[in-house]
Amino acid sequence: MQDTSAKRHTVPNYPPQSAVPAFPALATIEKPEGCFKRNSKNKPQSNSSGAAALIFISAGMFLGDPGPRVYFTNKHWPMSWFIGAIVGVILGANICNRIPKKLITCFAALLVTVSGILLVADPRSEDALLAARYINGCALGLVFPLTFVLVGEECVKSLRGMNAAAVGSMCLQLGSFIQSIYSFSWPQDALFDGAQKMGILSIFCGFLSFIMAYTMQLESPILYLAHGQEEKAIDILRRLLRPFTVTHETYEQLSEHKQYLAESCDIIGLPALLKLSFYRAFSAASTCFYSYFAFSYAVSIAFRYNDVWAYNVYSFLAWIGTLMVTFIIDSQGRRTPTIIGFFCCSCFSFAIGGIFNDKLNIRNRETMAVVVFLLMAYQLFACISTASSSVYLSEAFPLAVKPYYVAITFIVEMCIHLLSIVICSRPLRSNVYDLPEYFNTMDYAHASAKMR
Repeated sequence: MQDTSAKRHTVPNYPPQSAVPAFPALATIEKPEGCFKRNSKNKPQSNSSGAAALIFISAGMFLGDPGPRVYFTNKHWPMSWFIGAIVGVILGANICNRIPKKLITCFAALLVTVSGILLVADPRSEDALLAARYINGCALGLVFPLTFVLVGEECVKSLRGMNAAAVGSMCLQLGSFIQSIYSFSWPQDALFDGAQKMGILSIFCGFLSFIMAYTMQLESPILYLAHGQEEKAIDILRRLLRPFTVTHETYEQLSEHKQYLAESCDIIGLPALLKLSFYRAFSAASTCFYSYFAFSYAVSIAFRYNDVWAYNVYSFLAWIGTLMVTFIIDSQGRRTPTIIGFFCCSCFSFAIGGIFNDKLNIRNRETMAVVVFLLMAYQLFACISTASSSVYLSEAFPLAVKPYYVAITFIVEMCIHLLSIVICSRPLRSNVYDLPEYFNTMDYAHASAKMR
């Protein structure tokens, strides 16, 4: 019995690439591979990051949660999730290449489950809700670096952008959209609280994420190559491609990984870090508290008694923006959606800032209705640029510093959200006079980002 179990867990001794037979006399014409066939063959690559995708969905629900009335009177409440995310990403970056990524993802999935249990157990306790937000933010921070490390090192080039945008942006906005649907339409006097429903969904996401991480998540093949374990790297590459056999394509990917490993040894990557931090900072500023406050204020003036649809459309367009990028990023390239997103955001920021600059427009119902639709379009293109920048996180950084640089860009993004909450005025309605400066700043920021 011991010999049988030992054989089961040993890595097969694969032949070198030169030993794989080739038949040059047989000239074959390769037909272009269809989208469905390509996705089916590379499905294990997206399955490996699927556990993290569920954690991102749960995090999006917490970000989209309007919360109780204390959300609008106590700054600690909206800041709690972002603080937890910063703590989690610092820890996640340091343990990313020291602990098996499967264990990290399983632990983060357990944290998501715990946050959901807290919401279900005591939905009217401020302490329980705050603890749930801290824990959920920490869970996302833990998996954020390893997610982009795995996507960049496991996915083939033709699907890397789709997987990075899907997990890093689309799943986050999907969670926010789900939360928006029932949080604004949920009856206030219902016996089953809206927070409890979010808790049940978080428990489901955490439980399913744990199962997927335990059964489907694979370690990075480049990590094994860096430690001189080529046989294990080949075995991982074999399991990332259906039908799970060693082929010439397996050795081609092995050669690409070796080349990346050799080229990234002497690269620091500071220019890429600065540029991506700049992009992510202004992407965060486009979707921060002031943007949401401007939309909420305009809706309250324009549609006083029928505003549920407006919030649902607003969050739906944010999700659609990331969904569009997910399916075109690999065919159209990374730069085109980013430039289009920043250019359109710059135009909309200029128009919205000009409207809010005239104080007579602030109380005008028809003008605020125009602002509502402008902000919907602004949110759509802001999420297009955000999803495009997510792809760069999986490709731009050298191996040795990749988890740390991904964490730094994430911390910069979270700090922008925290800063917007800290500097906002009380009472909230007084912030309407700060909106012209905010949107004019966004106009200049998006214009400068577009020129880079």
